[in-house]
Amino acid sequence: MQLSLEHVEKEMAGEGISPGQLADYRVYLAALYSLRAAEMQDILAVKPRNWLTIRARKNSDKATDREWEATEDGLRETQLKWELRRIEKLSSAAATKLRIMEVEARNIV
Repeated sequence: MQLSLEHVEKEMAGEGISPGQLADYRVYLAALYSLRAAEMQDILAVKPRNWLTIRARKNSDKATDREWEATEDGLRETQLKWELRRIEKLSSAAATKLRIMEVEARNIV
């Protein structure tokens, strides 16, 4: 089965996940985060130039922002922003589950 954010979310919401699976998910999430962050970096590298081009035709920064957000890069930027947040939260949750499992395995709880 191909891993996806949805698969990781579903598995983590369920019971019976092993520490090995959680570790594998964290590695997958880190790699996915890196790929998406690189894509965001590419968009942010061209945003200032494109934004200024749009600004020359608009009366306000707000109008410029709205038009930027409607461009292909602007839409992808928004999508990536939220996807990166999802990945961060899932990775954090996996780390928390791993810590709890470790403590339970040591019978400290």
